[in-house]
Amino acid sequence: MYIGIETSSAVSSLAVGNEDCLKGSLTVEAGLTHSEQLVPHIDQLLKMAKVAKNEVQGIAISIGPGSFTGLRIGLATAKAMAYVWKVPLVGIMSMDVWAQSFRTTSDLVSIMVDAQKKNVYESRYKNVNGQFIRIQEPQVKARVDALEELAARKEIVYLSGDGIISRAGKKAVADLSEGHQLRLADIGQGRPLAENLLLLAIPKFMTGDTEDAMTLLPYYIRRADAEDVWDQKHPEAQNTITPQVTVTEAAGQE
Repeated sequence: MYIGIETSSAVSSLAVGNEDCLKGSLTVEAGLTHSEQLVPHIDQLLKMAKVAKNEVQGIAISIGPGSFTGLRIGLATAKAMAYVWKVPLVGIMSMDVWAQSFRTTSDLVSIMVDAQKKNVYESRYKNVNGQFIRIQEPQVKARVDALEELAARKEIVYLSGDGIISRAGKKAVADLSEGHQLRLADIGQGRPLAENLLLLAIPKFMTGDTEDAMTLLPYYIRRADAEDVWDQKHPEAQNTITPQVTVTEAAGQE
């Protein structure tokens, strides 16, 4: 059995299963922080699915981009479990998890994750020769610019991700809806689900394509605002302190 942990957004999603079946899942958006609910929910899920801890063969974790705090909590929990239980770890990009809800469509899919200040991380997916693949690596864009670019394509585009299903995102889509074929995700496709995380991770477990729990890092794309503010207030320390957060400069370094 494998456990999937998805905490890249306000949604906490967990799943347990293997290559043959999904034993159980638990997805909650309860207004609590992940630090308050994640570990109790993991225990609850294992009990409900009747899966003993010694049956867990690996842990899959969503690594971002997304909520900086949520990613840190999820990854720290997954690393600790992998270390204590002595099982392998697989990291999957969060936007790939969002996109899996659309894997059967033949239309273009755009995932927009909230990047704050009216910006989004945007990545695109499509079925090509029978395979649902990422055709655009994550890029930081103004939400309105990303939508206008997609609307100009003159084709059906499905939109999902917390950067677009928010109130501001829905309004931006509504403002562009006339004459265009932009489609917002429905309630069943508007969340990053841990069962989709497992769908992507289990083949990696099966082939041994796993991560080192000591070195796996979140995929942030950009620095946190708090880091920029700290650097502005402490310019003299920038060359003397080693950053505690590693930031990838471009997509594709999963």
